[in-house]
Amino acid sequence: MIRRVFSDLEHFRETSFQSGMNVVIADRAEGASDTESTNGLGKTTLIRIIQFCLGSDLSKDKVLNHPDLKPVMFGIDFDYQGKIISVKRNTAKDGEEVTISSSFVDDLGLDIISHDEKFKTITNEDWKRVLTLRFLGRLDADKSIASLMSPSFRELAYYYMRVGKAAFVDPKVVFQGQSGPSSRLSVSYLLGLNWSAQKKLDIKRQKSGEVGKAIKVLKTAEETDHESLGDLEAERVVMEEAILRKKSEVEEFNVRKDYGEIEDRLIGIDRQLHNLINDNHSDNRLLENYRISAKETPEADASRPITILRDAGAVFKEEALKSIEQVSVFHEQVYRNRKSFLDGEIASLKAQIKDRSAEIQDLTDQKTEVLKILSSSGALDSLIQLQRSLTDMTGDLEALKSRIDERKKFDRKKDALAVEITAARTVIKNDLEDRRDSVDEAVALFASYTNHLYGKPAKLGVEVKTAGYSFHITIDRHGSDGVEQMVVFCFDLMVATLRARRSSTFDTLIHDSALFADVDPRQYALALQLAYQEAKSEGFQYICCLNAGALPREQLGDLPLDDLIKQRLTDDNDRTRILGVRLSAQEKS
Repeated sequence: MIRRVFSDLEHFRETSFQSGMNVVIADRAEGASDTESTNGLGKTTLIRIIQFCLGSDLSKDKVLNHPDLKPVMFGIDFDYQGKIISVKRNTAKDGEEVTISSSFVDDLGLDIISHDEKFKTITNEDWKRVLTLRFLGRLDADKSIASLMSPSFRELAYYYMRVGKAAFVDPKVVFQGQSGPSSRLSVSYLLGLNWSAQKKLDIKRQKSGEVGKAIKVLKTAEETDHESLGDLEAERVVMEEAILRKKSEVEEFNVRKDYGEIEDRLIGIDRQLHNLINDNHSDNRLLENYRISAKETPEADASRPITILRDAGAVFKEEALKSIEQVSVFHEQVYRNRKSFLDGEIASLKAQIKDRSAEIQDLTDQKTEVLKILSSSGALDSLIQLQRSLTDMTGDLEALKSRIDERKKFDRKKDALAVEITAARTVIKNDLEDRRDSVDEAVALFASYTNHLYGKPAKLGVEVKTAGYSFHITIDRHGSDGVEQMVVFCFDLMVATLRARRSSTFDTLIHDSALFADVDPRQYALALQLAYQEAKSEGFQYICCLNAGALPREQLGDLPLDDLIKQRLTDDNDRTRILGVRLSAQEKS
């Protein structure tokens, strides 16, 4: 139970509480108009201060992290096992140091930053672990602070003291963006279910999800989304066969020291062959021309010129006829000489071509021998290149095998996790049946509270689905405003009652005025009356922050509201606000 909230701010409105119902009310100053609001007087800030003293993250608190509140000490006193424990935390150093009554931390073996006779200062991280230990009763075998699974006290604290509009929409969710596993774990703890089994299931499901993502990443790395494990195995077989062939090439490779000389010899033979073939080609063309010319050589006829002239009627002297005969004889001799020359040239060309052909054949045979030598052996550079190719192929095979092994490993792990998840879910189902009496108690309380407010009981369903515990609420929302908020109210009241019945060491429930916004006056009044009665009869502490102008006073019945008010905040002046000071406006970045 929280006894007191205090600060070293000069005009802070220190507030004390007692068991049962306590009211912090915000009211307008006398003479204020109906349009003036009671928001901003510090009701929510008071809850934030309590959360801050119980380990909340200062960096996420826009009010307490305000420059005007640095450095400022805030503190609370609370009951624990018959003792009053004081906690003081300063906004300096980002709120990383917390000072606590020594009796609350003496036997825990903590690293102490500083101490005196009554108090010890520790880090906020250690303080959060201490809260989990003391209020949730979890201790290691050696009685040191346990590094155990959630929920921690900090996770549950937002169900005990909801802050912000998002906390009053769904009873299972206390802040915007809260994950499903966090919500399931916390609610299962609050309802007295097997939260540790739920946590184990969440861990296994998370691992299964991570394995699935890893397999997807592997497929992406392989640059294909359709390549199955069978495809990879087939690729492995093909690569292994190719490597065997390449190994055989390497093993049979014969390195010759004179490989370069042989290669030069081959180049020389090719050059000679090229020249000889070109020469033969030229001579063959010339030979063909000579043969054609030889066929065109005319036969020499000495009398033919004279016959032609006589036929033409020409009359020649005897001396002239002798000269023509001499010319004919001369031409006959020229024709004979030309034919003899062509025959000689043809014979010479044939001989040269024949000799070259023989040389070409000889060089061709030599080339064949050299090529045989080169085909059965090679240079060292060629062997090195061959070996590099084999090394590259072997590396590719090993990488493929690694990918196959990784895929198999993740597949096996995923299959194993699937079995474990099914087993864990079965444990939760069986455990739910074993705890049916406790679940029925919670369901009955929730139905009773909603029936008190609306004349019809709402249903709180608890079952086990794929993700573990599943909680769902069914209520007739027709014809009333603020039903969602009242569902949250009834859920929280049910949890507070269960905690009180189970002798919880932290028995405080705090509600902000946002919970009652937009609620029908009748249900608003019934809710306050119900909270008063339950807190008194079940023995827990209920603190509610209310706006005076929104109170349905005429419908509060016998509720002794004025006797329950522990702090009244007004807008008379800055001193009547919870901080006793108005914070300066900050520029939005």
